[in-house]
Amino acid sequence: MTLAIKAGLLIDGNGGEALKNAIVLVEGETITAVGPADKVAIPADAEIIDASGKTVMPGLIDCHVHMMINSAALEDHLFTPKAVTYYQAAENLKRTLRAGFTTIRDAGEADAGMRQSLEMGLITGPRLVVSGKIGQTGGLMELRYPSGSQIVNQESWRICDGVADVRKTVRKVLREEVDFVKTFATGGVVAPQGSPFIPEWTLPELQVMVEEASRRGVGVMAHAESAVGVKNALRAGVTSIEHGYALDQEAIDLFLEKDIFLVATLHISKVVAQRQASLSEVSKRKKEQLLKAQAGWFRKACQAGVKVALGSDAFIADMHGANAVELELMMDTGGISAMKAITAGTKNAAECCLLGDKIGTLEAGKAADILLVDGNPLDDITVLQHPERIRVYQAGIPVEE
Repeated sequence: MTLAIKAGLLIDGNGGEALKNAIVLVEGETITAVGPADKVAIPADAEIIDASGKTVMPGLIDCHVHMMINSAALEDHLFTPKAVTYYQAAENLKRTLRAGFTTIRDAGEADAGMRQSLEMGLITGPRLVVSGKIGQTGGLMELRYPSGSQIVNQESWRICDGVADVRKTVRKVLREEVDFVKTFATGGVVAPQGSPFIPEWTLPELQVMVEEASRRGVGVMAHAESAVGVKNALRAGVTSIEHGYALDQEAIDLFLEKDIFLVATLHISKVVAQRQASLSEVSKRKKEQLLKAQAGWFRKACQAGVKVALGSDAFIADMHGANAVELELMMDTGGISAMKAITAGTKNAAECCLLGDKIGTLEAGKAADILLVDGNPLDDITVLQHPERIRVYQAGIPVEE
């Protein structure tokens, strides 16, 4: 069956000028033609979708989510059975897809089994890119209280130290059929221990992670909140820097030299700042220090031409399905246009997920992940925050309301 979508306005995801009065042809799961209505012939037996009053654009992509987390209160993880988190994740996946996000990259909890469940149709949700975590002794990933109690149960083998041990542990992570290795190049805010200003890992340890992952065609996403850790991860050649709140000029220069993505996760930064009551006193102090150090570095990175990709860091229940808020924040914080923000959430995000040849733009040969939007996001980006105004097609199939 051929679908012919008549678009009033077409945004193809490549960042160029939007096209009025366009046609998108879809055969099965794949786009077969895109172009002006007077240059694309519609087959006689095609099913016509009239979107002449709408904007047609690629499905959105979120490069940093936590589908199996629903709260910033660390204690909640101690009292939630593992099975419950899977059912919560199934609901989060459904909400995220209905919001127009047809692909997501999970930052460390969802596994290959969840990806397979989506592919088998056992649950409904976006295409899922999964990552496997690795951390150092005493680092952010351990998530320990001062008493020594661990907040989130982590397999002990994921904690490693030294080049040889890191190499072996990365190989174990790769054995799980992940798409990315997720690691931590600095501490963080929410965890009781550590600091976003203290780097984790040595450069040789980070380099061996990238070496082992690259051999298998797997990417490395590095949590890094401040300049020293960011620069270590950039020098190691990771695929993307997650957060990167407090940079410096040398870090920006390295982003450009290494051609590495910045996934700024502005939404979670705003949410955590708004919900200080859920944070410990230690975390509140760390958050205040980090806010002072940010000093407009995301805007400076955007102005310098650093490649940015959309990532919300959704890990609080009401953030799942509200991923598009990140687009508005990228515009406000980075001073970028709506078109550049959309490109960050389509083409750039696809490339950041190592899927640029399959998704992210409306082009012949790409997957038919398509949004029909009631409104023009170039005039008002917040229209993408309203799922009721978005019709989602995933692999050429309309997603049920």
